[in-house]
Amino acid sequence: MIGRIHKVNYPLVYPFKLSYGTFYEREGLIVELKQKEVSGWGEMSFVPYYGKDVANILQQLRTILKHLESVGPDWTPWDLYRQLDHEFAPDHFLMSAIDCALYDLYGRLNGIPIWQITGGRKEVVVVSSLTLTRDDWEEKLDWNWPVLKLKMGFEGDMDLLRDIRQKYPNALRIDANSGWTLEGFDERVDRLAEWEIELVEQPVPTAVDDQLAGRQFPFPLAADESMQGIEDLERIARIYDVVNIKLQKCGGITPALEIIHRSKDLGLQLMAGCMTESSIGIGAMAHLGSFFHYLDLDGEYLITPIFGSQRFVKEGKVVLGTNGGLGQDFIVK
Repeated sequence: MIGRIHKVNYPLVYPFKLSYGTFYEREGLIVELKQKEVSGWGEMSFVPYYGKDVANILQQLRTILKHLESVGPDWTPWDLYRQLDHEFAPDHFLMSAIDCALYDLYGRLNGIPIWQITGGRKEVVVVSSLTLTRDDWEEKLDWNWPVLKLKMGFEGDMDLLRDIRQKYPNALRIDANSGWTLEGFDERVDRLAEWEIELVEQPVPTAVDDQLAGRQFPFPLAADESMQGIEDLERIARIYDVVNIKLQKCGGITPALEIIHRSKDLGLQLMAGCMTESSIGIGAMAHLGSFFHYLDLDGEYLITPIFGSQRFVKEGKVVLGTNGGLGQDFIVK
């Protein structure tokens, strides 16, 4: 198995404003794994607020790619995941790119789509939300997505929500990205309910969210920043109704499947989330879409590069096929 590293730059379609910063572009890595002249693809995003060391990541990746050169013809992505995780303990974002590339390659070599490999379904009933910010919401209202998610957690955010609700009466979710205090969230609850908010994601920081445990709210609460790994699930289940799972945060498809099954055991509903990533990264999670109650997979609409022949999510609807792996070819220069 031969590996190749593609460093990519993603200019953002709109500046991405969160409660902890504004971003205009993103950098990433595309991992290409090749065997028998067939390529599998995976993706990692360098998200500024996670503080990844690019040089260290590249060194880890080169070491793992060297190891993969000795892999024979009989392998599975889940076995290689456990081996690589045990021997190298790589960064989760990087391991996700490798793991997804392994699933894509395995699926292509065997003619099986990732949704089938993982025990999912081709048809995904749940639709994805599209993220709005205070700078782009008016234009995005015309994109015809069935569910929208508004980034909040800043001064004046309720005025923004009021303006949006005057023009958009359909399904709307809120993501505060830990931007509210407990008091600030309490002050907003009644109005959020009045404006028929479908779900509120990470209203307060992890350091204080335990004070939400046992309380009843007129909408489900979803954990995002509070969810870093499978070890967080029992705590999350005491506080939240929904857990946001992102492949890059948890380390790829293999650990995501473990988290999915454990979350269901704990009675949590599931949200599929994403980073700012292309169709390579979005496609991997889209193939798991049938496991989830909520989808937030708009990342391929937030950047300008399109490496594949088509997007995996169209106006909120996940579109999958029956071809092996991710199901489409990619050209990464």
